[in-house]
Amino acid sequence: SLFETGTDRWRRFDRWPPADAQTRRLYFQPSGRLSFDAPSTAGKEFDEYSSDPEKPVPSTDKIGIAMSREHMTADQRFAAARPDVLVFETEPLAEDLTIAGPVTADLYVSTSGTDSDWVVKLVDVYPEDYPNPKPNPKGVEMRGYQQLVRGNVMRGKFRNSFEKPEPFTPGKPEHVRFELNDTLHTFRRGHRVMVQVQSTWFPLINRNPQVFTNIYNAPEAAYREAKQRVYHSAAMPSSVVVRVEGAPE
Repeated sequence: SLFETGTDRWRRFDRWPPADAQTRRLYFQPSGRLSFDAPSTAGKEFDEYSSDPEKPVPSTDKIGIAMSREHMTADQRFAAARPDVLVFETEPLAEDLTIAGPVTADLYVSTSGTDSDWVVKLVDVYPEDYPNPKPNPKGVEMRGYQQLVRGNVMRGKFRNSFEKPEPFTPGKPEHVRFELNDTLHTFRRGHRVMVQVQSTWFPLINRNPQVFTNIYNAPEAAYREAKQRVYHSAAMPSSVVVRVEGAPE
């Protein structure tokens, strides 16, 4: 049995992933859009942000002495508002969308540095008319809530091999693919699917100097700001690969 988030119910399967869950891609598009349609733009269409290890994206907007148990589903609005986080999202869903199985980030990226982290988060965006809980002792604002569903990171120098790390060539597009782990989650009708991309996630992930080096021995002076590009063209179609229940192949 597995617990399906989004609908908050237990389900039983004969196999995993479910037999009717078909592989689909959520493609990044210009203007922050996210779609099951492949991008049609030619050339090197991309979005860009600056990643500064001195000002990392926090993994939570709360202050505490340890990671809270809620951080796995925490509201990501604070991150989406930052200039060093790219945001791609669908239109409001006309029908429920159930994702069941592995989730994979499949990116085409470049950096002005020689190493970089790539963090991808899959997020469920609640509609603007979603009611707040009653009672609501913590004052949670559910309208537009951005619930973290899955997230993971790839330290870029290990993109091709964990045994043989490789530097990036500054400005050269590279293919970076990694798992976000399996999920069973339903994005309800009226919600949006969002993907956030960033290069820091502190303190959940230690900071990367964005220079190809031994991070654990790197002096503070080695840490550099870098320009990051995420490509979304016909030739370099960045996407998140999911299994969708009941979807046509």
